[in-house]
Amino acid sequence: MGLFDSPKVFTTHEQIKEALFKINSLDYKEREIVYQALLDKLSQGGVSQEEYRNIIRKLREEKLISEIDKENLFGLIE
Repeated sequence: MGLFDSPKVFTTHEQIKEALFKINSLDYKEREIVYQALLDKLSQGGVSQEEYRNIIRKLREEKLISEIDKENLFGLIE
């Protein structure tokens, strides 16, 4: 682990699923999009706070999730 690595917020796919179901603003399609994006990082030892934020920002920039979804998702790790 490098000096500047942020802590892992998710280390299992169950943690991701449980967290995403807490976000009422996500519909089933958006939830699956976010889940798949996070799963890609999970295979690399977990999802760090920085990686999580970057993934959520990217999904918003690509208009795959709403601004409300983005804010709610950021709230999961704050």
